[in-house]
Amino acid sequence: MRPSFPAARFGAKAKPLPHGVPRKGVVFHNSATLRSFLLLAIAAATAHAQGHGQAEIALQGYYSGATSQSITNTSGLAFKFQDFLPGLGYLSGSLEGYGAQNRFQTGDNFLELRGVPWLGRHWSFTAGDYRAPATLVESPFNNFYTPEIAARGVKISAGHDDSGYTFFLGEETLTAGPRVPYRILAPQNVMGASTVRRLARGWHIGARFLQFSSSAQSIADNPFLFAPGRDLRLARTFSVQSLYEPVKGLKFYGEASKPSAAGQRALVSTVAGAAFESPAVTVRANYIRQGVLYFPMVGYFAGDRGGPFAEARYRPWKRLEFYGSASRYRNNLERNDAVTSLSSANVSGGVTATLPWKFFGNAQISTIGITSQAPGEQAIPSHNRQVSATLQRLLGRHSLHFTWRDLKLDLPPVPQRQGSSEVEDILQIRRLSVGGAVRLQQTSGTERRNSLYFRGSANLNSGRVSAFANVEVGNDLANRSIFATNTYNTSVVGLAVRVLRGWNLQAEAFRNRLNMELNPESIFVLESGGVALNGNLAALDQWSLYFRLTKQIHWGGGLPAETMNMLAAADAVALVGTVEGVVTVNMLAGRSLAPGIPVSLDGHRTTTTTADGHYLFRDVAEGQHEVALSATELPAEYDPGQKGATRLLVQPRRTARADFEVLPLAAIEGKVSGPEGAALENILIRLLPGERYTTTAPDGHFAFYNVREGDFTLALDTKSLPENGELTSEAAFPAAVRIGTPLPPVEYSFVLNSKQKPIRKVLDRK
Repeated sequence: MRPSFPAARFGAKAKPLPHGVPRKGVVFHNSATLRSFLLLAIAAATAHAQGHGQAEIALQGYYSGATSQSITNTSGLAFKFQDFLPGLGYLSGSLEGYGAQNRFQTGDNFLELRGVPWLGRHWSFTAGDYRAPATLVESPFNNFYTPEIAARGVKISAGHDDSGYTFFLGEETLTAGPRVPYRILAPQNVMGASTVRRLARGWHIGARFLQFSSSAQSIADNPFLFAPGRDLRLARTFSVQSLYEPVKGLKFYGEASKPSAAGQRALVSTVAGAAFESPAVTVRANYIRQGVLYFPMVGYFAGDRGGPFAEARYRPWKRLEFYGSASRYRNNLERNDAVTSLSSANVSGGVTATLPWKFFGNAQISTIGITSQAPGEQAIPSHNRQVSATLQRLLGRHSLHFTWRDLKLDLPPVPQRQGSSEVEDILQIRRLSVGGAVRLQQTSGTERRNSLYFRGSANLNSGRVSAFANVEVGNDLANRSIFATNTYNTSVVGLAVRVLRGWNLQAEAFRNRLNMELNPESIFVLESGGVALNGNLAALDQWSLYFRLTKQIHWGGGLPAETMNMLAAADAVALVGTVEGVVTVNMLAGRSLAPGIPVSLDGHRTTTTTADGHYLFRDVAEGQHEVALSATELPAEYDPGQKGATRLLVQPRRTARADFEVLPLAAIEGKVSGPEGAALENILIRLLPGERYTTTAPDGHFAFYNVREGDFTLALDTKSLPENGELTSEAAFPAAVRIGTPLPPVEYSFVLNSKQKPIRKVLDRK
């Protein structure tokens, strides 16, 4: 089955290109990789002889398979090193090569020399894969997203205390691979030049020129990568960003971007807003007006919306906090009649409190209204509301949690209502943590269903060994009035071991089983009609295995903390601060703390969040640093949020803060069934809204993976049915994806109608 590919995902990691997409440049990749390896080897040997630093060699692999699907795998080697060369700069490099689905793929391959003192500035030179931040100055908002520029080429930057300059040129790359990421070339070239200056105390301003170019053949061969209105051979943008902080805690942000493209209406994009943050009050508000050409980089979808946004938090006492947000957006600001129009209105509010007798509570209510209108069709409104509440209590070594949720989905053609109640207990015994939970779910729409689910977990941290296990089992207990009963079983086991000095092993195994069985009443009825059945309708068994074996090498007394002051005097003492923050899981049901999420500092220091979602880097050198969610180690069931990386300024003996969010992912599965002997393969299923699609396997199964929470529609393309095929089921089914609420497989069915040729009668007069 061909993998589904999201042509446009808000803040999502790009997925692999489908089979059949031209991979121009692959031969060049192999020769370039060989040259890169030789260059890295020479650079590493030179660094080992002159400086002091560290290196890491990693062997990693990811294997996955499922019923009626071939095994997919990605495995290979990665070599990275960092070294400080006194009087010259900070040298780093990376070489990654993997085999994926019988193809050779490359990861981040680059060589970088950073901080070279020359002409009164510090210069950085990068050859190979590089990153360029989309934001020139700090943005105090997280309600709009601009993807990071990733390309393969060259990047040069220079700067000093008050200004910085950057130039880059290359071919854009996208991240592929579910757990072992590698880079694939995208059919778009990018060139940019930017400058950032500090005009006054607390006032930073940046300007940038970008050019995106593609050939007409590349656009024709990859229509799923170029959204309507962005299928241009050449587009240029000039943008200015400004951040002014007159007093501590008060920030004013402004941005203006002017695009230009031949034969296309170019809308000037603007963002303006203010933010105030204090221990008791936090207020953020802005107004966005972003056209379709705001940031036309292929593989992502940024911009194309306008409207106001506001959020606030009020903490009158230490144990009480109120919060709320509101937004109203619409797209298609260019008034293009060929584009689907969308509008949304979102209002949410909640309270968090520490209650008497050591109880901790949280309550939240959210309303979301969405209206979509395809060209030439009637508008489809959807009004949704969710109310949730949680209550926690520490009792000795036990941590008790109670969660309640009520979700109302007013989505045509049939409104639905879902409710759930969950009780969980986590027991902490020294370094061992075990937990269990039971959740009752109720859904009502065309029919009522009650489902009971069980979850168990265990975590062990003992010296050199860390291990975890999670098991979830579900059974549709009350589903007795319709055809089948579904049983779910999901297991995840992970292990991390410090094998020897400098050697580390990480492994993780995942398995998901879905069994569909006839209800006893259905078996009785069918057997009375002369049909002998054993009750087993279908079974899906999906599994994956991931491992990573690494070896760390240090030389010259280890790598000192990176700081530009050391570039001028190797014996200077670095002044250091700390970097910390919180990572949360953003779900429609609300936010929760995210433990075990890897966070990286400058791409070579990595830590994971604790049980309360907190992470901390100590002894960080003063100056600009990049903090990001570690894409190479992020658990497969999460996607980065709108802000996956940020740059911040670390000052001596002070703490800099950067918070992140992750978005949980789910899967949508189904099956197409037909009469005996009918071909069930290559039937096209679309996931709406969006441009994702997939085709059925030989047995009729299909699936969409890495789907975020939301309301979708599965639509079967009737033109892809076998000849004379006619659907006996609906052509479109709603799919409300919610984490923790398994979505029953969608079932399509069709029949074959034989067309009888007309009979012509001929009379013989004899």
